[in-house]
Amino acid sequence: MAPKIKLSYFDIEGVAEPIRLALVLTGTEFEDDRVPFSKWGDMKPTTPYGGLPLMTIDDGPVRTESKAMLRWVGATFSKDLYPREKLFEIEEAIGLVEDMNKSWTAPLYIGMRPHIFGYPEGYSKTEEGKEKVASMRKQWVEESLPKFIGFIEDKIEKSGGKWLVEGDQPTIADCLLVPALRNFSRGHIDHVEANCLDKYPKIV
Repeated sequence: MAPKIKLSYFDIEGVAEPIRLALVLTGTEFEDDRVPFSKWGDMKPTTPYGGLPLMTIDDGPVRTESKAMLRWVGATFSKDLYPREKLFEIEEAIGLVEDMNKSWTAPLYIGMRPHIFGYPEGYSKTEEGKEKVASMRKQWVEESLPKFIGFIEDKIEKSGGKWLVEGDQPTIADCLLVPALRNFSRGHIDHVEANCLDKYPKIV
């Protein structure tokens, strides 16, 4: 009998989307619990580490950490998403996607949480702050994005031209990559053009 799975996260893609993709790809039924931002303030103190996503399995203890959830889904419900014989290659590909995401962190969060980088609250709303946000994001798209896309294209090509890891089916590394790339083409981030990936036909 299939387990009863509940995945709780905000009503956005974010770090839960790779898990959702893995669950869908494996045909695993789950409750896709979308938490309204308006309720997060009250919910946050009740979570183990003050963050989402959360997962429960058969109404058991609350599970945390998105990558652990992704690996568990891949290993439990599929022979292709996270096979032991391709463990190193999958983890290497995951590391590459995570390197890209980490590189993008500062340009993204300078506009959302400037205090993390030593700037005062509200800095991104000042004229100086707006220029800083625009400059950092545009520079990243012009310089860093092409570098990482090149790494990703090279890995896909060496793996047969379809997935990050050689084989006929995607792995959890691909589940991680798709939302990461889609984040740049949805047109919801200031100073990041929705067509910024159009010049990379191998991955779109």
